[in-house]
Amino acid sequence: MSPPERPLRLGEVLAETIRIYGERPLAAFGLGAVEAVAFLVAEALPALVGVLVLALAFTATYGAAARLVSGDSFAEAWAQVGLRAPVLLVLTLVVAVPFAIAVGYLFLLLLAVFWLALAGFAVPVTMLERSPAAEGFFDRLAYALYRSIRLARAEYLHAVGVAAGLIIAYLLVGNVIGAALVGFADNGRLAAGSLVQLVLAPLFFIGLAVLYYEQRARAAVSSRPQAA
Repeated sequence: MSPPERPLRLGEVLAETIRIYGERPLAAFGLGAVEAVAFLVAEALPALVGVLVLALAFTATYGAAARLVSGDSFAEAWAQVGLRAPVLLVLTLVVAVPFAIAVGYLFLLLLAVFWLALAGFAVPVTMLERSPAAEGFFDRLAYALYRSIRLARAEYLHAVGVAAGLIIAYLLVGNVIGAALVGFADNGRLAAGSLVQLVLAPLFFIGLAVLYYEQRARAAVSSRPQAA
């Protein structure tokens, strides 16, 4: 499986996401299982601690999804997450915690989208790229954040649009499925929510990983005239 190496439109990003989901269903459901467990744990904890649990799961699952899209096995993807845990922990505070807080409030949803499209690429950058000059922890962290901004600048509004599409689809479809499970299948709210995470979370994170790859292609195209 090869990740996208050219700029994609929103519909193509979604199609590529569904293709990867269909080709690697077990790995995808593994990502969903991590999010489902995080959801259940967060629901049992105080609100602020629950946000931190969800943010940690967000960063780790996003990182694993980036490696899965690159072709890694499920086990190798999570092994790579473990190797990069120190940088990912800081990125959780910088990227995932603000996103998790903002996405929980409708009036902050737009800010969540803009923040994810700007700083969110730092997670797959940490998983897949390495600057020759980035030798220490702080160098790797600084490079990840700098590179994320550079990727976002390749076509920021496109990144915002794709991130918004993924978030809206995730929330709308998740609410519909959750309501159906609670209302018609006699499931409890927690059980319904965990099932929604199991099915939809992989689409969301694989979609973000695909966005990283195609935004990287955009950045490469836009930088060629400057290098010439």
